[in-house]
Formats: sequence, structure tokens, C-alpha cells
Amino acid sequence: MNPQTDKTALILTGGGARGAYQVGVLCALGEALGAKERPFDVITGVSVGAINAACLTAGADDIGTAIRKMGDLWAGLHTQNIYRADVATMARTILAYGGSALFGWAGIRPPKSILDNEPLGELLAREVDFTRLARMVEGPTLDALAITASSYEDGTSVSFYHGSTPARPWQRSRRVGITGKITAEHIMASAALPFVFPSVKIGGEYYGDGALRQIAPLSPAIHLGCNKLFLIGARDAEIGGEPENAPAYPSPGVIAGQLLDIVFNDNLEADVERLKRINSTLDSMMPERRALTDLRHVEVMMLQPSEDVRKIAARHVAELPWSVKALLRALGAWKAPWVLPSYLMFEPGYVCALMDLGRKDATARMDEIRDFLRC
Repeated sequence: MNPQTDKTALILTGGGARGAYQVGVLCALGEALGAKERPFDVITGVSVGAINAACLTAGADDIGTAIRKMGDLWAGLHTQNIYRADVATMARTILAYGGSALFGWAGIRPPKSILDNEPLGELLAREVDFTRLARMVEGPTLDALAITASSYEDGTSVSFYHGSTPARPWQRSRRVGITGKITAEHIMASAALPFVFPSVKIGGEYYGDGALRQIAPLSPAIHLGCNKLFLIGARDAEIGGEPENAPAYPSPGVIAGQLLDIVFNDNLEADVERLKRINSTLDSMMPERRALTDLRHVEVMMLQPSEDVRKIAARHVAELPWSVKALLRALGAWKAPWVLPSYLMFEPGYVCALMDLGRKDATARMDEIRDFLRC
């Protein structure tokens, strides 16, 4: 493919606190590129990736500075900057659930979610200039930004996109693309984990975490015309590993952690495998046959943590607020393999460890990254 026609997307996945790894990768990339031409034409994000995508897009005309600001923001995060973790709030939530279970017949309703993420909304309002974000994608700086959320109304994966280049709304099986300006509500909806955070109303529908229904995570970038995809994952490539203790019956917390692992990572890895198979099929076709299909070759590069993030979390769990520790113990998640804490621990020690890992992994592959991005 002619390099002049290349269009590159940055794809930022979900992963809760593991999103710090994305920032570490971007910090290394920003330092390596310096003041050179922007490396990405399109940015897509889901869940915590949507938050990072919004921060990056709003500063896309000076991407090096935008990345440094993201690094400083993440390095100073605490759990209470994302959700209320004080004892009083957690106690009220537990009592409200108990009251609704016992007295639901009297009209007492359970709370909308286990955790209150109002601090995250305040953080977005403080850190992301959405008017500026719109200018970045409406002018020559970026071609588009896409944020994905899951509709509770009809069970579809909805990618909201805003850009300067023409792109027709798309509709596939259980996934659609809708054009319009991106707001804080879209980011909050994309990061609204079911049961954990409250759903968000956009238009006439309620939405939750974008990873929940995103069966084709690469799709938004491809629909927006990209033929080069740079992905940052949230899980190491290794499968399994020796258990620390004899297997025990899985607790609700362990099951919840594994469900998050599935939602945030499995579909992405499966979609990458599917893309590579399509590329291989196209490469094996005769040119005249290939010309008859709408499919096109799409290059992909994916960075994943080189270390088991769960083990990093195990070294830092003591940083969590007392109330969160109590909740995790109640759920049976305060033990190996530490999956659920690895997604919920927004504390400096853990966050900085993941950022350092992202920086190290990207630096080790920087020549390959620069060659892929051709910069």
C-alpha cells in the first residue's frame, strides 16, 4: 500500500486502573518522537481508554505536552479521585442494598451502583476541555475521535465519533456508529462498569461500559478509514501460570475479576487474530479476485504488558483505602490471583509501577514502533 495513503489509528482499550500502562507507553512514544509530526490520524477509546483518548485528543496540537500532562495526572491519582471510597459512603451503599432486599415490597429501591464515580466526572470537567477537543477533530490536527459505549436499551455496541473527514454511520450485527460531538457524558458512559458505576443517559437511552458489548474493538478505526492500527492492551500475553495455593471454589470477587478480564481483553485479542487471518487470506488471493471484495489489508501492532499485572497489583494492594479492602474481603477478592484489585486500585505506587512498565516495554520496541508508524 502506498505510504501516502496510510491512515493510522491509536486504539486505547479498557482496563480500569490498568489504563496507567497505556500512559507509560505513550510517554515513551512522546519522548522518542519529540516535536515531530503527529503519529496518529484517528484515536479510539473504550472505558478507561476513552478517558485517555479524550485527554490526548484535547491536546492533539501539542501531543508531547498532552502526554506529559496525562503522565502527571495519573501519577498523582488516588482512588478517591475516581470513586468515593470513604467509610460513610460505602456503609450507606451496603445499608441501602440490605434495606432494598428486606423491604423492597415497601418501595425501597437499591442504589444505582455499588460505587459512586462522581469524582471521575469532576476530574473530566477539570482536565478535559471538550470545546477544544471538538476543534482538534474538526480541523487539520486529527481526522476523528471515536468513543464506544454499550446501550442498555437494545443491547448494541455504539461508537460515537466526531471528525473532519467524511465517514458514513455504519450498522453491523449488534454494533453501530453514530456521528456527533463527543461530550463528558460519552466518556462517563463508556467507563460505566455494570453494577459498579451508574449508567449514563445519552439522548433517550442509558449506556454502560463500552467493552461490555464491543465484539469488534478494531471496527471503529477501520470504519473511519484507517489501514494501520496501533493497539495498547491491558493484559500480558502469557496464559495461566502455576496457582500459588491449591485451587479453591471461586468466590464472587474472583469471578467478578475474571469477568472484567474477559470483557476488557478477550474480544480485543480475538479481533486481532481475526484481522490477521483476513490479511493472510487476502495475501493468498489472486489480484483479480481480491479486487472483487471490499476487504482490505490492515496492518496491526499491539503492545501488551511484558509482566503479569496481577503480580504487580499483589505488591501494592496495601495502598488501597481501608473501606475498599473491606469490600474486596467481603467479596472474596482479597487473595491471589488479585484480578479485581488490579482493575480498581487507583493509587500512586501501583499506577506508577504500571506506567514504568509501559515505558520500559515501549522503549524496548521503539525501533519497531517507529518503523510501524513511519516516523
